Amino acid sequence: MYRNLIVPAVIAMLAATSAQAATVVTTHPVTTTVNESATATVLISSTTTPDTIGQVFVPTQAYLTSIGFRFGSTNSNTKSGNVTVSLYEGAVKPGDALPASAVFSQQFSVSNLIYRGVGNYVDFSTGTLGVKANTAYTVVLSAASNIAIAYGTGEGYVPGYLLQTRLNNNTCRNTPAACDASFRFTTASPAPEPAQWGMMLGGFAMIGGAVRYRRRRTTLSFR
Repeated sequence: MYRNLIVPAVIAMLAATSAQAATVVTTHPVTTTVNESATATVLISSTTTPDTIGQVFVPTQAYLTSIGFRFGSTNSNTKSGNVTVSLYEGAVKPGDALPASAVFSQQFSVSNLIYRGVGNYVDFSTGTLGVKANTAYTVVLSAASNIAIAYGTGEGYVPGYLLQTRLNNNTCRNTPAACDASFRFTTASPAPEPAQWGMMLGGFAMIGGAVRYRRRRTTLSFR
């Protein structure tokens, strides 16, 4: 009787393992950095300077774990503020309306802003955000007045470009693909937890044992 319960039990075990996989464990993180030493700045969109400022990029793995920018201030009194980071699937072109819904949107605080300069990278965590590898995404920033991000034209991040419409830079106007934010992002691949591997291997062993038991079973008959 007990052996008849083995297969259903294993199936239930594997189903539970799949459910636990909802808490994603990642491996092989890869960070892509663009225009790390850029010093030029562009003001982030606000009510006083309406524009869509962001960056088009292409994640190379199944999960996006963080994205970061280098910030500065255009006012000596602005040392900190809030920045909303929104992620959209697809490459948004300058002047186009944003998609109706974002795959991620969250407000973060930034501090120690440098007046007429830029600081180190500020990385915003996206958790283990599932994305489509090798597919374009657009991250859009919005903030209070006087907060800017760094950008450059030296490295030429081929898969993407700085999203803007009013930047007074000839290179960015004439060759938008040569203009990118000073940004970086980290992606990762999913990895089963050790406990999940153990449960799966244990389940397969139970199935194998049940099969061997059935093969060894003998049938007695009386005449």
